[in-house]
Amino acid sequence: MPEAFHFLYPHWLWALLPLALLLWFMRRHGSMNNPWASVCDRQLLPWLLNGEDHRGSHLPVWLLAAGWVIAVLALADPVWEKQPQPVYRSQQSVVVVLDLSRSMLAPDLPPSRLARARYKVADILQRSEEGQIGLVVFAGDAFTVSPLTNDADTILALLNPLSPSLMPVQGSRVDRGLALAGKLLEQAGIARGNILLITDGYDDARALKVAKELHRKGYTVSVLGVGTAKGAPVPDGSGGFLRDDKGNLVVPGLDRDALQRLAKAGGGKYRLLSGDNSDIDALLKTGNSPLGDDIKATDLKTDSWLSRGPWLVLLLLPLAALAFRRGWLVVMVFMIGNSLFTPQPVMASGWDDLWLRRDQQAQKALASGKPEKALTLAEDKLQRGTAAYRAGKYEQAMQSFSGEESADALYNEGNALAKLGQYEAAIKAYEKALSLRPDMADAKHNRDEVEKLLRQQQAEQQKQQGQQGQQGQQGQQGQQGQQGQQGQQGQQGQQGQNAAAEGQTGETSGAGEKQDAGAEAKSSGGTQADEQSAGQVSQQQKTGSQADKGQNAQGPAGKQGKQSEPGGSQATPLSTEQQLAAEQWLKRIPDDPGGLLRRKFLYQYQQRATPPTDGRQAW
Repeated sequence: MPEAFHFLYPHWLWALLPLALLLWFMRRHGSMNNPWASVCDRQLLPWLLNGEDHRGSHLPVWLLAAGWVIAVLALADPVWEKQPQPVYRSQQSVVVVLDLSRSMLAPDLPPSRLARARYKVADILQRSEEGQIGLVVFAGDAFTVSPLTNDADTILALLNPLSPSLMPVQGSRVDRGLALAGKLLEQAGIARGNILLITDGYDDARALKVAKELHRKGYTVSVLGVGTAKGAPVPDGSGGFLRDDKGNLVVPGLDRDALQRLAKAGGGKYRLLSGDNSDIDALLKTGNSPLGDDIKATDLKTDSWLSRGPWLVLLLLPLAALAFRRGWLVVMVFMIGNSLFTPQPVMASGWDDLWLRRDQQAQKALASGKPEKALTLAEDKLQRGTAAYRAGKYEQAMQSFSGEESADALYNEGNALAKLGQYEAAIKAYEKALSLRPDMADAKHNRDEVEKLLRQQQAEQQKQQGQQGQQGQQGQQGQQGQQGQQGQQGQQGQQGQNAAAEGQTGETSGAGEKQDAGAEAKSSGGTQADEQSAGQVSQQQKTGSQADKGQNAQGPAGKQGKQSEPGGSQATPLSTEQQLAAEQWLKRIPDDPGGLLRRKFLYQYQQRATPPTDGRQAW
């Protein structure tokens, strides 16, 4: 006990200093002695006071000191032993269902709907400190990226490769995504869970039926809408845009009413994707379980100090009883004064309301770096928008500024739009502000900067589309050039080199056929001509790469007149030029971090033997 004894809140011991000062002051000024001693000789006091004994007059003071010390020690909370306590963990489970249909590539939310959705899922994963979370993706069918787990970092590592190219079949089967999410919750033994659907729309009434069934089982289906009602053309990956069977340009817009009906059927809420976290705050805090139902004790134990301070309060009860005796009201005053040391919620706004208006209080909060507090106090739209902007709530700030037509409001609206990535709208807002106040230097500067960002964004998009379009041409040219060099070397070299080149060509053809089959399975949602073209491009790229490798390995041997061994166990060292050429070819091979997920989804799709899509939209 002596080694472990300490106070949990030792700062309360500073409250003993006022008591010491009070006792010193009373003794200094004679308050603890007889008050007649200051005006009369002490030797005459017994005769003047009729012989009364005043030795007990110090008792209230000492009782006051005793009560003060006991109260301070109780607040400091002495402890000396620990007690094991169970550790509780939240069992709230969330399954995120992410739409990977091709319509998610629409750039109406720059850079694309899918990119913004991935950012939002990353925010959800970073905020999920407790409870389990899983991830399901869907297009023409649904697949599990990660089952329910407490390790959100694992899901975060798998998030970036997610794209429509991973899906073996295209479509927008929201019903299958919801059904798979419900299956994950049931397999984990979760009686009450939440399903968060992130999509840009659906056209199948079966989704409503599945949502109602999940809600009947105790699960909540909430919807986060991604996109705009106007929509945008969908890139097809080859420099053009997606078209339907009639040749019309596909421009999918967000059907907010349909998504609201889906959320209502699932017993959840609907929110539109925003630039801040207000959307996920509203969706994730929606619980369908009573208070405490999702909290369970774990097998872990933690030791906590056993508080002894409350027991010291019992020693104050006799002192409180003495306060009812005549002449002992000072003890009651002490008890009331002692209650002032207990922590009370500080209501600073009461003093501020007395001397400052709400707009002045909001301005004061902004000046002190408290935009959240200023947002609750501000009544003026401009002030509210400024507070929301500084708090990082750009969507709310844009809405506050949009109702005003002053130059400052338009300038601030442009800043909020720029933060949200809506560069064209931001430029228009800056132009309106400059039309009202042409000498606004900040608006000119920000407009020029946003125009640069817009040009960079457009250039990057064009560059990506150009690279995708030139990829097939480069692969075909590489194949023809390398085959010509290989044929020339085969005529000049020896039979061993020709045999090795033929073996590599055979392997390349086999690999090309496998790659072609994989491309056909991946693009089964498109037309047959597109599938064949994609397979030929992949085969040509890989054939050119293999032929180049054959040239690098066989070329020096042919020039030097050396014969390779039948087993090919010895490799000729590459020269510096050949190594650089090989590195250049390797750089041309596109990165495919999602290859494992693609093969996993394809295998699962083949094992299910599910019927193909039923003719509904393939995007």
